[in-house]
Amino acid sequence: MLKQGEDQLRYIDWNNLHFALEWIYQGTPSQKSRNSYHSFPGLSAWLIGKGDIRIIGETYSIHAYPGEWVFPPFKKDERILSDDLELLSLRFEASWGAANELFQEENPRVCGSEEFPALERLAKTLLKTAGPRLTDHKSNMKFQPVDIYSYAKTHRVFMRWIEAYLQVMTKIGAQFHRVKITDERVRKAKSIIDTVRLDATFREQELAEKVGVSVAQLNRIFVKDMGITPTAYYGERKFRNAKRMLINSPAPIKQIGYELGFSNPANFTNWFSAKAQLSPRAFRRQAMH
Repeated sequence: MLKQGEDQLRYIDWNNLHFALEWIYQGTPSQKSRNSYHSFPGLSAWLIGKGDIRIIGETYSIHAYPGEWVFPPFKKDERILSDDLELLSLRFEASWGAANELFQEENPRVCGSEEFPALERLAKTLLKTAGPRLTDHKSNMKFQPVDIYSYAKTHRVFMRWIEAYLQVMTKIGAQFHRVKITDERVRKAKSIIDTVRLDATFREQELAEKVGVSVAQLNRIFVKDMGITPTAYYGERKFRNAKRMLINSPAPIKQIGYELGFSNPANFTNWFSAKAQLSPRAFRRQAMH
C-alpha cells in the first residue's frame, strides 16, 4: 500500500509514471452509456449527485448513492445507471505505460464525499478551470481544441486533484501498483521499446544486441523488473495504442490496422479480438457511448 514518505523510488523512476486528464463533466451521462460494459483503458472517478449506480462483476455487486465517490475496478464489468443519475465524472490516465495502470483493483471502491472533502473541492475547481467550453462536451472533451496556456492551467489543477486522489485511494485500502526498475539495462531496453515504431517488426535479438546481453538474459532481467517479457511489453504498448486510436481517431479500422503494422485487416481484427474479447468495430462502438 502506498504511504507518503515510504515506498520510495528515484526521481527518474517516477518520470515513467504518466498522468493525463481525458474528461471531466458534471451532469447526466449520455443515454448510450447506460447499461453498458466497461473495457476501455484508463481510470474513472464518479461523485454521485442524484440517482444511483450499480456495478456488477463476476464476484461482486455494489450499489452507490448520492454523496458517494465511486472508483470502478480495472476490469470489464457491467455498469447500470439510474434514469435520474447526475454525477461529477472524471476519466484519466495514471499508468506506467503498456497495461501497467497505477491502480489495478479487482473490486469497486466506494467512499462518502464528506470523508474526503478535498477530493470534491479540487474536482469542482478543476471543473471550473476547464470551463464549459470543454466540459459541456462531456466524454468528447478530449477532442476539443485548446491553446497551450489553457492546457497547462487545467493540467496543473488536475495534478492537484491527483494528489488528493492518491491520498484517498491509500486511505480506503487500494493497492498501489509500482514498477521499479533496478537494472539500468532494463531501463535502456524499455526506453528503446518505447520508441520503436508501432508498424515495425519487433525483434528481441536486435534489442538484446543494443543492450549488450543475450536474448535469454534480456528476458530474465526484463521480467524481473517489469513482470513481462520485452515482446509482451511491446505487444501491450501496441494494444494500448490500438484502443486509443479506435477511441480517438476517426480513421477507418483498416487504416488503423495498417498504422499498427498489420497488412491484412483480418489479422488486425483477430489479434485485437483475442486481446480485448471484442472486435475492433464492437470496441469502437462501445467507446462512443
